[in-house]
Amino acid sequence: MHRAANPAIALIEFDSIARALRTGDAMVKRASVEVAYAGPVSPGKYLVLITGGEAEVEESWRAGRADGGDAVVDHLFLPGVHGDVVLAIMGQTHALDPDVDSLGVIETSTVAAAIVACDAACKTVAVRILEMRLGKGIGGKGVFTLAGSQWDLEAALEAACTSIEERRALLGRELIPRPDALFAGGLA
Repeated sequence: MHRAANPAIALIEFDSIARALRTGDAMVKRASVEVAYAGPVSPGKYLVLITGGEAEVEESWRAGRADGGDAVVDHLFLPGVHGDVVLAIMGQTHALDPDVDSLGVIETSTVAAAIVACDAACKTVAVRILEMRLGKGIGGKGVFTLAGSQWDLEAALEAACTSIEERRALLGRELIPRPDALFAGGLA
C-alpha cells in the first residue's frame, strides 16, 4: 500500500465478480494508482481498493464507478485518509489495554461504509482502533472497534454515524463502558 502520509484511497464493492475484474483492470489502466487489495469477500462480493495521489485515485475511482454500473454495491473516495485507518485496513490490530475506559463498536452493511465511518471517528477525537474486519467471514459487512475515554468515544461514534447517514448502512452502534477484560479481550 502507498506509504505517503495521509494518502488518498478509493474502494469499490461489487456484487459481480466478473464485472469487478473488468472494472478493476480499467481503473488501474486509467491512472497511476496502486492496488492495495483486490479480492472476493462474502457473500459473493468483490472489492477493489486503490491508493495513491489524490488526483490519480479520484480519476481511477470515477472511471471505476462508471464502468461498474449497477454491479457497484457501495464505494468510497477518501483523500487524506487517517493513517491509523490505512493500517487497520491492512490488518493491524491492537490488544486491549486493561486500563481502557471504554470501547466503541460500529457495524455496517458494507465495507465502504465501515471505512468511511472509521475515518470520521479517528479524525474527530483521539481514539485507538483495536480492530477492523472487512467483509470476510462476516457476510460482507464491516465492523470496527475503538478504545478510549467514554467522552471521546461518544464523540467518535456520533461522527462515524453521521458520516454514513446518507448511505443507510449502519447496523449497530455500541458503547461499552468499563469493558470486562476477559470478554473484551476477544475483540482484538
